[in-house]
Amino acid sequence: MCSQFSKNLTAFRKRSGLTQGQLASKLNVTPQAVSKWENGSLPDTEFLPQLAGILGVSIDMLFGLAKDQNTPNLEQMITERIRQTPQKERADVVMQLLYSIMSAYNDYKMSPPKYPENLEQETYAEIRTDYEGAIARLNDDMKYFCFLKIPENGVDSYTDVTENMIHLFRTLSDKDAITIIYYLGSCYRNRMQSLEYISRHTGISKQRTQKIMDNLDRLGIVWRVSASITDTPSIIYGYGHNTTLTCLLVLAKSIANYVRFHDIYIDTYSHGPFRSAAADTSGPVPQASLWKNADENTNEINNNDSDL
Repeated sequence: MCSQFSKNLTAFRKRSGLTQGQLASKLNVTPQAVSKWENGSLPDTEFLPQLAGILGVSIDMLFGLAKDQNTPNLEQMITERIRQTPQKERADVVMQLLYSIMSAYNDYKMSPPKYPENLEQETYAEIRTDYEGAIARLNDDMKYFCFLKIPENGVDSYTDVTENMIHLFRTLSDKDAITIIYYLGSCYRNRMQSLEYISRHTGISKQRTQKIMDNLDRLGIVWRVSASITDTPSIIYGYGHNTTLTCLLVLAKSIANYVRFHDIYIDTYSHGPFRSAAADTSGPVPQASLWKNADENTNEINNNDSDL
């Protein structure tokens, strides 16, 4: 049993691309301990779940009690990687993993690209195919990733125009409304505030603040309750720190800024994600292109600039 475990541990470690030292570091043990395990000894049972998670296999597979499917359990490996990463560093690890996923869409035979560091220009990774769309901003001052799986019948059925959607964009077209949202988003969780307090801290008149808060309340972005603070009941407001709204405002900045530089750009779509019946689908389908790196993309964009 020990011999089989040692043999399997060595094979799975190498398949995962880890050295004995790297595996030891993930387990918080010495490289000598890993070396002993691979040469006939068994680890304490407390290490077995961690070992299996890091190597993307089951404990039974480590001991040869289950067949190796030759396919690492990626979900288990990712779960273990995130769990072992300090909370403050998890976002960077997630961005690196997502960047690797986007890189995999390239079909040329090269080593996996490394997440770019110390970027001097605003740089994005982007995918546009008939089946998905993805955009990621790579700079340290603001990293994000947005992925969209495009339904067979397009995104129209989900994004149909509603009164509330129009009301949302009308509200967000008001600079004072965005100022108030930024202010509310900077406050502590579950903090209720009066209209007068919000007005005083944003420098926006009480009348304007009331109108904006009414609009945000209608959209469910804020909620209001009646509180008996004095003999006269007062209305106070709460903000839910809406993640979707935060993402929308961050993406809006990228939309407003012309994207000039890409590090990974996959561009193979034949039609857009909407399937409007009014769209003109006649004529030849444009040939899709695959932009493989930032330099090619920059040259293409510079050429396009001359036509503007």
